[in-house]
Amino acid sequence: MQVWPILLPVGMLVMMCVWAPASELQSGELSIKSVQGMATYSMDHSSWAALKPGMVLGEGAELKTGADASADLEFEYSGTVLRLRPDSVLELARLDEVVAEENVIVNTDLNLKAGSIVGSQRKLAKPSTFTITTPNDSATIRGTEYLVTSAGAVMCFRGEVAVNASHQGGPVSVEVPAGFSFNPATRQVAATTSASLVSSSHDIQAMRENADKLGIGGDNFDRDNCDGDHGHDHDVSPHKGHHHHHDHDHYHDDNNGHGNDHAG
Repeated sequence: MQVWPILLPVGMLVMMCVWAPASELQSGELSIKSVQGMATYSMDHSSWAALKPGMVLGEGAELKTGADASADLEFEYSGTVLRLRPDSVLELARLDEVVAEENVIVNTDLNLKAGSIVGSQRKLAKPSTFTITTPNDSATIRGTEYLVTSAGAVMCFRGEVAVNASHQGGPVSVEVPAGFSFNPATRQVAATTSASLVSSSHDIQAMRENADKLGIGGDNFDRDNCDGDHGHDHDVSPHKGHHHHHDHDHYHDDNNGHGNDHAG
């Protein structure tokens, strides 16, 4: 009896031999939750259209707010809420989401070309990254509440922000804990002034309310980086300065305007 060989297509053989599921690279999305005033967006960096609530934008989009405008943004895939403040320009440079079995790794790079943003970021699974770059600096966001300006100033309200600056005298890398700010002019970290907190309190309040809706309130911050407080959240009040809290509270809205963008 003659035995004939069984021939299978190469592709089928590969499928039979490879059982482990491969990582899948997806592109994250940005949802526009609300817009106050005149804001626009562009996908080609030349033509601009009105930015409206309910829109979903992907990698490469650029957002711009007017003099009296702001926009509330949400990256659901990375557990991030942002408020883009007046006279700001933000580019979505990279929105990667890698799914491998039960693990989800995200890598987000935002390019803040002008103005400032206030944000709340839940603690990400390693080796995920969330980075905000400015013309001269970059800020690595962990489980944090923060404000970053295009001039390179960084204020941290909860958690910790790693700042890498590369101008005015060479590179510098510093950690900015809750209640402190990085001043790009002095290249130093110092306690955040009450005036800076008050000027940002309206936007911080709105950002925190949006974070609560997404479920990334105080219990989701990186407590390992909370300034050695043994698992307590650090909170910063425009009246009381740097103090400790067990509960998730809000800033007092003492300033209905947006104030300035100076930190420290």
